Order: sequence, then C-alpha cells, then structure tokens
Amino acid sequence: MSSLRLRPSSGSKWRTAATSSLVVMSLLWGASPAAAQGNGRNSVPRSFEVVPITITGVALDTATGQLLASGLVGSSPFTTPLRVTAQQVPGAPCPILDLSLGPIDLTLLGLNVQTSPICLAVTAIPGGGLLGDLLCGVANLLSPDTPIATVLGGMSVSDRDRVLNGLTSVLDQVFDRLVSNNANIAATCQVLSLSLGPLDLNLLGLRVELNDCAAGPVTVDITAIPGGGLLGDLLCGLSGGGSGLSTAFQRLLFQISLLLGALL
Repeated sequence: MSSLRLRPSSGSKWRTAATSSLVVMSLLWGASPAAAQGNGRNSVPRSFEVVPITITGVALDTATGQLLASGLVGSSPFTTPLRVTAQQVPGAPCPILDLSLGPIDLTLLGLNVQTSPICLAVTAIPGGGLLGDLLCGVANLLSPDTPIATVLGGMSVSDRDRVLNGLTSVLDQVFDRLVSNNANIAATCQVLSLSLGPLDLNLLGLRVELNDCAAGPVTVDITAIPGGGLLGDLLCGLSGGGSGLSTAFQRLLFQISLLLGALL
C-alpha cells in the first residue's frame, strides 16, 4: 500500500484557495440549468475520467526483485507493488499471466482516494501481436523457482522494455475504464464511489479479466476528510447524492472531474 500526504506551503495555500474559488465559480455555473441550455446538449462528453489517474510506468526494483507500478493522481505521484505469477492451463499454448496490483491510498487536499486490490488475468490471443508473444514467453518461464526478475534478466533490453511498456499500457487502459463516468457510480458525502467488473477486456491483442482479487468489482472510493482541506469540504457539499443515470448528475459529475483535474 502506498500513502502520500501533502502539506502545502503557506505560499501555495493562497494559490490553491484562489484557484479553488475560480474553478468553483465555473463549476457552479456549468452545473446550472442556464449554463446547460447555453452550452447545448453536447456540453458533457459521453466518456470522461472522473478521477485523473494515470499509470506512467512499470519498473523492476533491482534491490527487491519486485515489479513496481508508478502513476499519478492528478499531478501527485504514487507507487504500488505489482505481483506477477503464472497459472498453467492444461492444453493451452500460453499460461495465464496473473497480475496483482496493491491498493492505492492517497490523501490530497482534504480528499482520500483509495482503490481496492486489483487483479488481472492476462491471456495472449494467438496472432494478437508481439506483446502477446512476449508475455506468453514470460508466462511459460515463470515458476516458484524462477521469479519475474530472473525472467526479465534473461531477456534482451529491447524485449524487456517492450514487456514493461506493454504492462504499463494494459494497466493504464484498465484505469481509464475504472475511473470513467461509465463505471457504476454512487455519490454521497463519501463524495464518490466507482466500481467496475468483474469483466473481460480485449486490450493490445490480450484477453484481460479484471476483478478485485476476490471475484468482485474493482472499486475507487473518494472520501472527504472533515476539516482536512477546501477541496474535501467543497465536494462533500456538491456531490450530495445522485445516480449515474441522471443527465443532470452526469453534468455535475463532469464539472467535479474538471475541478479534481485542476486542483489535484
């Protein structure tokens, strides 16, 4: 688990407050009926990220032999362990590559962003491309006696980079879906709870099965911390109940996503 607590300097506090005030005014106007009429029906995209989470890289920690996934929530970095194992399937040319991502837990400007554990079962699709062939090779070599560090160490630099960049792309595309407004959404003074899955995806010539490591949906929960900061207090007041089926709620949700993107 990775936890990051930010303590803004006194110089940055007034800038955050000033930015908050401007964005809040825009948010409130953008969510109003008058603005909705003025902007037209296409003012809210069909698909957008509610929380700006990006996976920026997967790297091998040479000290521990463990893979680490790095990313950003807004502009705030996080790192979480990525466990890789192989599951043999009788008669199948490629074992299933099991990826297990530790929970993400960040505290930012009065908001706590927390995910459930995330598990991906990755199967190469025959003829799906070079990445699938490389991951099939990795899965065939993995065993309790041959950890991921040993497998990667035996590859050429270019192939190792392709594997790590491919894992980065798979994880980033999974997070795109997880934090999308098309996920199942509930809004309370918890602010937001998003859930996705279990489901199967076809990504980059791979079959990816997604769940929370216990056959349930992957979740992202955003909780306001009372007195923890302006952003938490503000969003608690704005989110106040709703459902993803309402056009008005989707409009407000889009405005909240703009606010999160501007301030995190």
